[in-house]
Amino acid sequence: MKKIIMAVLMVVLSVQSCFAAEIHQEIFNGNQNLQYPVVHVSDRAVEEKINGAILDEINRFIKEIHYAAQYNGSEVGGIYTNYEIGSNEAGNTVILSILLTESVYNKGAAHPLTFLRALNFNLSSGELMGIDYLLEVGEGLKEGYLLEKLNQKLVEKAEREKLFIFPESLPLKKLPQDFYWDKNLHVHFIFQQYEVAPYAVGIIDVDIDA
Repeated sequence: MKKIIMAVLMVVLSVQSCFAAEIHQEIFNGNQNLQYPVVHVSDRAVEEKINGAILDEINRFIKEIHYAAQYNGSEVGGIYTNYEIGSNEAGNTVILSILLTESVYNKGAAHPLTFLRALNFNLSSGELMGIDYLLEVGEGLKEGYLLEKLNQKLVEKAEREKLFIFPESLPLKKLPQDFYWDKNLHVHFIFQQYEVAPYAVGIIDVDIDA
C-alpha cells in the first residue's frame, strides 16, 4: 500500500522546494474561539488560493450552523474552530494537509457536535486534492481497493481499541469525505461523529498505511 501511495505523491513533485509553508494563527472576526491557519509561500497567487479555500471552509461552517439553528428553532450557545497540521512538505513533497476542528453547541443540547475537516493542498499550485485526486493519479489505485483496505483497518482498530461500530456500517459502502497525509506520508481517513459509531466513540481516524 505504501508503494502505491508514494506513487501518488510523486506526481505532485512537479516543483520541488527546500522549504515548507510558513503558517501562523489568526482569529476570525475578533472571536478568540474561532482560530484558523494562514499559510505563507513564495508564490503570492498560490498563497491566496490556499488561504481563500481555508476561509471558504470557515465561512461555510459558520453559515451552515446558523442556518441549521434557524431551521430547527434552536439557539447557538457557542462555536469553536482550531487546526493542526498533518503534512507540511514532508519528505520533500509539496503537500500541505490541514485538519480543521469545527465544533458547535446548541443551547439545551446534551453535548456539542464536532467535525474534523481535512484540506489537502498542492503547494506548487494551491489546488485542493480530494478523493478524486487519489483515484485519478494513483497507479492501480481504485476505490474498491481503498474501501477494502479501509474496512480492514477500521475493523482492526475497533477490535484493538474496543470501539463499538454500527453493524450496519460494515462492510463500508463508500469512502469518507475527509482524508489527509501525516508527516510520514501515511494516508488517514476520518469518520465523523455518528458516521459509523455512537457519539461516545468520537471521531475515528484510521491510518491505512499503519
